[in-house]
Amino acid sequence: MNRIVAGAWPLIVATVTAGACTAALAQTPTAQGGFTDDLNAFDSTRWMKADGWINGSPFYNAWLADHISHTDGTMSIRLDDVAALGMPYSSGNLQSNGFYGYGCYEARFKPVAQSGVVSSFFTFAGPYDNGGNGQHNEIDIEFLGYDTTRFQVNYWTNDDSYVGGNEHRVDAGFDASLDFHDYGFKWTSTGIEWFVDGVSVYKVDDTLLHPTPKAADSLHKVMMNVWPVDATAEGWAGAFNYPSSPLYGEYDWVKYTAGENCVIGGTNATDMHVQSIALSLNSKKTQVIARISLVDDLGQPVANAAVTGAWSGLVSGGAQGTTNTKGTVSFTSAKLSGSGAVSLCVTDVTASGKRYAASANVETCDSILK
Repeated sequence: MNRIVAGAWPLIVATVTAGACTAALAQTPTAQGGFTDDLNAFDSTRWMKADGWINGSPFYNAWLADHISHTDGTMSIRLDDVAALGMPYSSGNLQSNGFYGYGCYEARFKPVAQSGVVSSFFTFAGPYDNGGNGQHNEIDIEFLGYDTTRFQVNYWTNDDSYVGGNEHRVDAGFDASLDFHDYGFKWTSTGIEWFVDGVSVYKVDDTLLHPTPKAADSLHKVMMNVWPVDATAEGWAGAFNYPSSPLYGEYDWVKYTAGENCVIGGTNATDMHVQSIALSLNSKKTQVIARISLVDDLGQPVANAAVTGAWSGLVSGGAQGTTNTKGTVSFTSAKLSGSGAVSLCVTDVTASGKRYAASANVETCDSILK
């Protein structure tokens, strides 16, 4: 695709129209700290949904808030043939309320496999969503639905004339539409490095000829969207023909780790897991006491985490509690009747600013015999 409509240019319009009725911000916003969002539910303190506006060509859709939904632990962005605002199709666009600087940006998602559809994870700032100097700054990961074994990376630096040449296609090594994978990039003062499932796949260095964005010039918003192209962008993304039923881009989680020393897919204190579950009988052997311990990936206890569990065996039912300053929480079962096994399984953990990495659990369930 030529530079006029390469990945970044359509995306800048997305944010311009989001704030089209307001002037650019008067001053540089404050950089936000790190976060992890499991996308189990919509967090209005962190995100906004585009609603009731359009970008114009080459976007072939309107943005509607109800086209973003959260079900079964994932966020879905629906692209369908609901006509709105003069466009034949509608879809969803999620963007952060705050602005972010150097660090690691990561998302686990599954793009749409359909010619003419773009599925994205990117950062952006511009004249309306102004992170500082009001110019176009952006870092992209974009899947073009005609070939989801590859994706396009791109960046823009203080460039509103769209004359750069920074696009690069990356072979993923798999069909990304078939399963969730982790995609991300590390943005620093010296360049940008892109990753797939924690492995570096492409890197650019900051140079005089091709400068990369600078946090001192502009902070960025974090964004995700799915959209169809019109005929002007077919040479880039392929022709779009609606397949008679809705298309869904699915996002499992998104994470930002602040600072130039961050690690993509690595150890950081925004992840947490169950370190241990210890079951014991009370003194009368009439109830089971479960003691659950949580730590982050630096091995530090996680306080104020909401833990949900489920009993099975001689007793059944749910259990809920909040960890103390030592990262532990205790559950007590209902009264026991007879002899046999009692089990307690942790079913969910939530905590502000942290992601429950269940795959890292030392144990998720434990049992005891009475």
